Amino acid sequence: MSGGRALQRGRSFPLCPTSAAHMHARSSSSAGDRPPQSIAEAGAALRAGAWSAEALARYYLEGIRRLNPQLNAFITVTGNEALAAAQERDAELKRGIDRGPLHGIPVVYKDNFDTAGVPTTIGSELFRWRVPDRDATAVARLKAAGAVMLGKTNMNEFAAGLTGTNQAFGDIHNPWNPARSPGGSSGGTGAAVAAGLCLGGLGSDTSGSIRIPASWQGIVGLRPTFGRVSCFGVFPRAPSLDCAGPMARSVADTALLLSAVAGPDPRDPHCLDRPRGDYAAACERSPAGLRLGVIDGYSFHDVDPDVGDAVERALRVFVRLGVAVRTVRLPLLQDLLTVPPLFGFLLAEFAEVFGELYRRANGAPDVFGPIVRADMEFAAGLRRRDYEELRAQRPHHIAEIRAVFEEVDALITPTMPNVAPELATGGEGYRRGRHFNLPFAYVGLPALSMPCGFDREGLPIGLQLVADFLQEETLLTLGAAFEGATDARRQRPLLAWS
Repeated sequence: MSGGRALQRGRSFPLCPTSAAHMHARSSSSAGDRPPQSIAEAGAALRAGAWSAEALARYYLEGIRRLNPQLNAFITVTGNEALAAAQERDAELKRGIDRGPLHGIPVVYKDNFDTAGVPTTIGSELFRWRVPDRDATAVARLKAAGAVMLGKTNMNEFAAGLTGTNQAFGDIHNPWNPARSPGGSSGGTGAAVAAGLCLGGLGSDTSGSIRIPASWQGIVGLRPTFGRVSCFGVFPRAPSLDCAGPMARSVADTALLLSAVAGPDPRDPHCLDRPRGDYAAACERSPAGLRLGVIDGYSFHDVDPDVGDAVERALRVFVRLGVAVRTVRLPLLQDLLTVPPLFGFLLAEFAEVFGELYRRANGAPDVFGPIVRADMEFAAGLRRRDYEELRAQRPHHIAEIRAVFEEVDALITPTMPNVAPELATGGEGYRRGRHFNLPFAYVGLPALSMPCGFDREGLPIGLQLVADFLQEETLLTLGAAFEGATDARRQRPLLAWS
């Protein structure tokens, strides 16, 4: 089984949380006590002595051992390293050293984030044994904040595609229904978070790769403003579109992760020299008085009935919270929805980054999966002139779409027009997938996906909130208020550890 294969690649995976240290750490709580359900709750438990960082790491590693054979969410599990790091965090707390809200918190990283001394495969057979000698900036920042890495998560090969399938390491399975797609390309981080195998993680988003898995797996995912989080050490898909961002089970946890990774980085030429916001405080603010825009002819275009109904109900919740909902017009979005030219823009950059590597391996089917090969074939047919024209028009497109924020503070759409399709099928289940994702990535706006309900089969539905440049705090204020007023987050998938 592919999940088992992933675990065997892991580094000294511990089998059971039965050590004396683990039992001692839980001694102040009854055996029936539930584990912490959020980063804040875990932090409070660590500081109160109800849990230790080591016990927390062992708890989640045991969940990975039990559920990953069914989910295949991980490519590499760093069990021994996680326990060593957790023990260090415990020792620090005993010495009075507290690194902050993420001290001792178990997290995971998509396997396109470089991790020093730990394989980083980018989901590719070509890089199966690639071991970087330094951490990606976002990884280094979470490590400095005290987070404990449990492992590297499965993904679409080279972050190409939204399916969650992978030729080299096996397909990822959705914990709500393993026969359904988890979404991609950050499907492994999404599955690990949704199944309760960690308290949060990082993904990357070029045209929806954080938001799509978040929507289809019932979690929160944030694509920050382009350049808000450094992509140094993250393998590129399309450099002028790529973003790194957090995935978690709540808006507040997402905010804590963003607080740790956001900020300038001179090693990333696209990274903005702007201080990060107070994202945790944003989650405590009232959304009353904020203006939320429904995009005429777009926000509900070609969506499945259950999805449309869920977002309509969400709008009524926002109104009860004091948010002003109004209709806005953005005719440019309809033009950008001619996906082949816009997707061609992405693939032209992908071919620039990846072309030489692909040619040296002769595009071999035993090396590259079908999505990567299809992308490269598509890119080969693009005219350079079309890419240059779209790149020249891009500043005007950005200005035109940003102008809507004179009327509203945020926009709302479904994240996806449909719930997770069957994993084994292609075509229609994925065809509309970038409808609400790629245009906002193209203009570099921050976007938050969060659960807003379920379809008649019990599969999660996500809504997307989009704000102006550097206005992540607005998204977090709206998202946290909505989350607190609904119960969508309180349901757990079929395959869940915590």
